[in-house]
Amino acid sequence: MLPKIDPVNYERCYPKRLKKIFQSNLNMRTYDKFVPNVGGGAIVGNIPPELIRMFPVQNRGHNIKNFQNVLGDISRYIRVSAEKLKRTRGFGMLNTITYGKSDAILNWEKDVNSVFNACLKRFPNVPMTGNLEYIDHGVAGKVFRLSIFDKDGNKVMHDKALKVFHNVTFGAPEVKDLHGNYAEANFWTYLKRAAGHPLDKTQFTKHYISDLHSGYTLTEFIDEKITKTTAKIDFQNLFRVKYIDGHHNPRYYKKIYDVGGFQKSSKFMDDKIVLRYFKKLFFRSKKELPEVLARYEALAQNPKTPHRDKIQRAISLFKKE
Repeated sequence: MLPKIDPVNYERCYPKRLKKIFQSNLNMRTYDKFVPNVGGGAIVGNIPPELIRMFPVQNRGHNIKNFQNVLGDISRYIRVSAEKLKRTRGFGMLNTITYGKSDAILNWEKDVNSVFNACLKRFPNVPMTGNLEYIDHGVAGKVFRLSIFDKDGNKVMHDKALKVFHNVTFGAPEVKDLHGNYAEANFWTYLKRAAGHPLDKTQFTKHYISDLHSGYTLTEFIDEKITKTTAKIDFQNLFRVKYIDGHHNPRYYKKIYDVGGFQKSSKFMDDKIVLRYFKKLFFRSKKELPEVLARYEALAQNPKTPHRDKIQRAISLFKKE
């Protein structure tokens, strides 16, 4: 007879990392059930390589983690201080596009930078200073232009966009699988894996890191110096992902910076092998396609072919295009 499991001693298992989960799927209704319980921090991506190269090799790993903590600390400070500002001044005054920067905003920005530069003193062997310029806010978060300078006052890297979410968990339950901290980190992680190449030349800005416990995302800041869009991703036909919000039309230098609101279709491919073979067919020229398609159909029919069911699924999806 099988022994009964004591429910009192039962422990639920949670993932230790989010990367693989986020690479394979989108729009999860269960974010709130597992993301808060991810062990060792819920971080996907990493800080920009220019910052990584600043740190000596012998203690680079420690300093990378420390800089991630700096971004987390200043994000939490921004969230709390912005909430105080909203309560005293009203949320509308944070809209710089409409109202410009009031004295209250400028003082808040100064205060944020004072705290930020105090945090950067954690690196005595790699002296640096920083500046956070408040840009504006949206439905999900506030955006700052992040600049980092070395000891001589030279910029270390092209400016980044630090998006601090209003709340770690998005406040609208009916669309939290599409918007907010968790959903956006999921989309960026999926997109980078599915594309299979850097996003610089695509219509998307470049994503570096998201910390889902601290509630921030770091991407490339969009200005006249950003890499031009020369290789658009046909994400609707290739990845079976659509956007349901109008603001995803590229607005600044033909770049998409806000990935909240992207939704997978019913034909979404959640298997990397299926996607791999689908892409091989999708990018073939009309001249090459018949030969390649015939070769893959033969592979799918051979009982000895590994993953032949997935190859067949890719072929079927492609033929339905």
